[in-house]
Amino acid sequence: MFRKVLFPTDFSDCSYKALECVRQMRGAGVEEVVIVSVLDERDTDLVTTGIGWLSGDRMVEYDAGIERRMRENMQERLDGMAGVLRGAGMKVKTAIEKGVPSVEILAIAKRERASLIVMGSHGKSNLAGVVVGSVSEEVLRRSSVPVLIITREMQGGCRSQGEE
Repeated sequence: MFRKVLFPTDFSDCSYKALECVRQMRGAGVEEVVIVSVLDERDTDLVTTGIGWLSGDRMVEYDAGIERRMRENMQERLDGMAGVLRGAGMKVKTAIEKGVPSVEILAIAKRERASLIVMGSHGKSNLAGVVVGSVSEEVLRRSSVPVLIITREMQGGCRSQGEE
């Protein structure tokens, strides 16, 4: 039924719970996983702009260096997650995108023809998502494919009570 899963991650504890759920889905027929992390352009703009003592090309070069290091760090973490899923016998692709996370996640789901989106939710925003985070809430509302949201309250992740 679900052959290709899109697994967006922000590397939070909830994302690692969701990773374990995705790994267990191999037994249910999942063959391929696309792991994606989105570099939130709103956050990177805060980190990389406004360096008063740099100007022109030096500021652009400095900003590019910060983003490059962020991407390298993300890729290292994605590779670790991919190793877990490959170890379970799944085909895995990784991607790093830059933009608004919910928009990028939905675009990738469509482009990759994912049959399911599995994501962790920890609700970073106290206003937008009381039960689930604002990104997962937006993905859930706008997705054309089923979305499985793993929250921090899920004690055993995807394990049934008999497996604990």
